[in-house]
Amino acid sequence: MNMTTSLKARQSVPFHPIVSSTTFCFLFLVFTVGHFSGCALFDYERSVYDREGIRIGLEADPSVGRSQRADLNNHPIDLAPKDFEALLRDIQVTGYSGTIVGLVTRPQPVSLFTPKELSAISAHLASAFREAKPTERVFFSLPKPDVVYSEDRTVGALFFRGPYLHVVLTDHSSLTRTDPGGGEARDIRDTMGMRLWVAGPAQAAQIPDLEQPRWAHFERVHIALGVKQVLARAGKDPVQPLRRVGTELSGSLPTAAPSESHRGSTSPEELERQIRDLSSTNEELRRRLDEQNRRMQRLQDQVEQLRHELPQSAP
Repeated sequence: MNMTTSLKARQSVPFHPIVSSTTFCFLFLVFTVGHFSGCALFDYERSVYDREGIRIGLEADPSVGRSQRADLNNHPIDLAPKDFEALLRDIQVTGYSGTIVGLVTRPQPVSLFTPKELSAISAHLASAFREAKPTERVFFSLPKPDVVYSEDRTVGALFFRGPYLHVVLTDHSSLTRTDPGGGEARDIRDTMGMRLWVAGPAQAAQIPDLEQPRWAHFERVHIALGVKQVLARAGKDPVQPLRRVGTELSGSLPTAAPSESHRGSTSPEELERQIRDLSSTNEELRRRLDEQNRRMQRLQDQVEQLRHELPQSAP
């Protein structure tokens, strides 16, 4: 009698799945946090060197197409520190600080990296590229040289794809972005009119449209170098970079051509290269002229706006 009454009492009590729902939510939260932390945090950025204000590391390359194997980078790659110095020492940057004076003055080119900076980072760049994955690129962030403290930094990224070294620049310590005031963050879209150049006998590579990387937003300042050509001019044979495809490792850059091929009369290939260089120079001059015209137009608009804002009649 007591047993029957006890069973009926238990059956009459309603069941509330509090413990089950709480456990499910907890497990779901743990799985979600673990999944996103593993994908977004641990794989997003890996530091290789971080001392004395210099940061060099690896990050996910936003220009890599996940569904197209042809977009993968030629990483890892084994190059000597001297090779990186030869590749980067002739790159220059021009731009202007966020003032009206910068719109009318002609920007003077400065080296992307000073000789002291190149000597300090070349070995760490070589180490980073030995660890890089085909979906990663090497980022760099350097403080302004020869000053005690400054918020201005040189920030960008590097990656090898096909026969080219791509250089992306988002900030340079020689330029100052426009300060919006009021404690607001500076606009990341303000590229300060930056342009990258290659000084000296080397030339920037002309990449076909089909081989152009799919650049991320706000990464409008970039340049490419032909690794074979630059290292050949420096008297070095480029090391074969390794590109990981499944379990195979295949070379992606051809070896340097023998120096004897450049002797004697000018070859048709050399003439064709000179024509391409001239075309590239003319195109760059046209872009600079268009940019100068746009700056002058903006300056005229500002002057016209100021003129209208002045009182119509003087006291």
